[in-house]
Amino acid sequence: MIEWSSFVIVAAATWISAIIVITLFSSAVRMRAVHLDRVEEGRGNSLLKAGYWAVFSICGLVVLLGVYLIVPALHGA
Repeated sequence: MIEWSSFVIVAAATWISAIIVITLFSSAVRMRAVHLDRVEEGRGNSLLKAGYWAVFSICGLVVLLGVYLIVPALHGA
């Protein structure tokens, strides 16, 4: 028998996680595009460059956390 409450929790967590990863990644891509445009104009911003690398890093960490939670061999479950 299917435990529907557990199914709904997993489905909701999947949707929320996907939205978070997509939003982080697209934000970092947009920040990089703005930075490259500013560099072409001769007014680059190192803070913006550090910002998009930080957002890319957070996105990667969220993905790695998801892999860790999915693969039982990684956490001894």
